[in-house]
Amino acid sequence: MITKSIRNASLFRKKSAGMLALPFALLIAAFIKFKFLSQPSLWPDEALYLFISRNLSSNPFDLKDMSGGIFYQSPPLLMYLLSLFEKLPLADFERTARTVVALMGTATVYLTYLIGRKLYHPVVGLMAAGFLAVCPLNNWIGVRILTDTPVVFFIYLAICMLLHERRAAFYLFGICAVLTKYSAFPVLLLPFLSGLRPRIWAWGYAGLFLLLGGFVAIKAFLPAPGGWPGYFYNFFQMPEPSQVAAEAAYFLGGVVMLLAIVGLAAAVRQRQFSALFHWFCLFAIFRLFLPWVVFRVSRYTLPLYPALFVFAALGIREIVRFASARWPGYKRLAVFFFGVAISSVLFHHTMKSLDILGKTRDTFTGFKEAAAFIRSGPAPHRIATASPRQMKYFGPEFEVRDIPPDISAENLRAVIERHRITYLVIDLWSPHLPAWCRDYPYAKNGYVMVHAGQNVFVFKTR
Repeated sequence: MITKSIRNASLFRKKSAGMLALPFALLIAAFIKFKFLSQPSLWPDEALYLFISRNLSSNPFDLKDMSGGIFYQSPPLLMYLLSLFEKLPLADFERTARTVVALMGTATVYLTYLIGRKLYHPVVGLMAAGFLAVCPLNNWIGVRILTDTPVVFFIYLAICMLLHERRAAFYLFGICAVLTKYSAFPVLLLPFLSGLRPRIWAWGYAGLFLLLGGFVAIKAFLPAPGGWPGYFYNFFQMPEPSQVAAEAAYFLGGVVMLLAIVGLAAAVRQRQFSALFHWFCLFAIFRLFLPWVVFRVSRYTLPLYPALFVFAALGIREIVRFASARWPGYKRLAVFFFGVAISSVLFHHTMKSLDILGKTRDTFTGFKEAAAFIRSGPAPHRIATASPRQMKYFGPEFEVRDIPPDISAENLRAVIERHRITYLVIDLWSPHLPAWCRDYPYAKNGYVMVHAGQNVFVFKTR
């Protein structure tokens, strides 16, 4: 009777700890993101999506970019979703849009828990949710008005529905994922892949890897198509090992990567070929041949992270189970050791999340003030800048011309004269800014500085 009471008390403590751990993970995920919702930084793609969303709020058929052309580079679901919030008087549009994206990122933490619990064990789900909650990449991109966080949310919502055998909901959210970002299309193949024998899909994955690798290898010898086919054609590239290693080291770390490898090996050994396993394998092959540039396009890997954390959590559980079976007397020591290791990783990633968000909150700023200054001056407002998206978003009535990154100072002056440009806007954070623009003697060459911000400078050209 006493032994049974002790066991019941122990079970109650474990359940209570689990009930507290999940809300705590969600609270941490929300806190890190919501702390930076009011940041002034606005990346070029963020300005583009906000510009289109604002236009869609007035005209649902106005799916055009800054140049007036049809926008095809990304599917429009996120922009239509954000357009529903453009007229809300609660806060400015940028902050409202960030809140929508941040809520999706926080909800993905909960979905990761549900998937880990369904496939393996509640503890696996809790650990995976904890890893994702403090993940630097997930938090950094989770406050950006980009398609990456929403597409991850829809992908894992679809996978969760499939694991719970709700096929209609799976296809609904799977289609939502594809309508958010084209690269999500493999999620719709998961029911088909789950029904194949391991030998068939294994050969299929190997063939896909060789096919993409061969295509990328011979691409340099083929003529690139123009128009929209060329846009997608140029996305496929050979991976750069140094960039892959640097990205994994910064956003994941060696401990998490090693644990994920152990978890994947355990899933293969136990023949647990779930929809999550197939998503990880299939998307990882495609991701490998997309561009790798640390910090600039690290977000392309984000759709793998929730799955990777589930496998890392599975790896921890499998190692502890193995150690407990091999050395029963050291079970508590093994649990304690991994508890300390996990706590260390979670703390380190939390600090790294806050650090990268703090360092980047003041990048790509000053456009709103620059646009207000130009608007207060005499017309015409014809602008040349290497940051056309931000300037067009804050000044939709402006005539904005993009400065090519390879243009010379002489050719820029010719463009300014030909198109009667009245303002030159220099943004020091723009990745497309010609190198000579940073130290160019503007005053000696007929440019008069009329507005100076921290990163954005406005010159009168005539």
